[in-house]
Amino acid sequence: MTSRSSAFGAARTSLRRIVRGLRLEGLYDRSLVGARRIKAIPRERAWQRVIGGLLTEGIRVVGTASWARPGDDAIPVVVCLWNRPDRAAEVTRMLRAQVTNRPIRLLLWNNNPADAETYRAVARDGAGDSLASIDLYDSPVNIGGLARFVAARLAVNGGYQGPIVMLDDDQDVSVDFIEELLADYEPRSVVAWWAFSQHGSYWRRAEIDPGTAADHAGTGGTVYDSELVTDDRFFARLPRRFAFLEDQWMSFAAHQKSWRVVKASTHIELVSEELNQYHGLKPLKDEFFHEQRQQRRGSLWGPPRVRPSWRRGRIRGA
Repeated sequence: MTSRSSAFGAARTSLRRIVRGLRLEGLYDRSLVGARRIKAIPRERAWQRVIGGLLTEGIRVVGTASWARPGDDAIPVVVCLWNRPDRAAEVTRMLRAQVTNRPIRLLLWNNNPADAETYRAVARDGAGDSLASIDLYDSPVNIGGLARFVAARLAVNGGYQGPIVMLDDDQDVSVDFIEELLADYEPRSVVAWWAFSQHGSYWRRAEIDPGTAADHAGTGGTVYDSELVTDDRFFARLPRRFAFLEDQWMSFAAHQKSWRVVKASTHIELVSEELNQYHGLKPLKDEFFHEQRQQRRGSLWGPPRVRPSWRRGRIRGA
């Protein structure tokens, strides 16, 4: 720590003490939040241009572009890829082995162009048995797990309505994974393997039984109704600072809409968890938890927003 930053920290502590003595700490905190939001405006706008561009222009995939098509009885599964290229083949193997009466269509959203060739080989050769098709999108920008929902919105723009399954590449699932999720699925619901109750903090949480209402639902090992992403606020209101906490945002949005959010009855094993982007986001999780609750009825979700251009994007073949 430099002498300048040390002096700044001491001054800030002294100012906090004075404000507390004047009983103005609440006003002081709100002023700090306001100042941070003003400072973040350029980054927010840049992020909205990236997400808005995807929703407006759509994406071109390597493959059949048959993922989440209207009128198709197949189950759409989306997997976001970042730094585990060795896991992609295993993911497709587990999906091929699923015991299900409905075919599976997989979308691989690659956030790391450096691994594109590995994923292209998997997309080319990985389908078969229960896995009817694989589409691959190589994103030039890492938008994290929010990509799952961007893909879902593009599918909805194309006319798809129904369940969407999300799987992480660090998860090993059983052959009954798809059927177990679908058994508890219903419209306007989020059914998640990683789900728990919360008690005043993101980290103060408790395990719950399958079928029990959850305060938080994770995105990996989850099925949800694609209707969730038809609301433009899902993309317009998520602050850039918390953009990679899409699991918290999904849970928040679903509860805002009074949806059913429950724990799934399925078994999943985690592997290669040490490579998860999530580890670098831990300090933000409790901050986002409290911001959501402070603004549960306020501006975080806010009034409806309509962006007509965001309804134009589609998933197309290369």
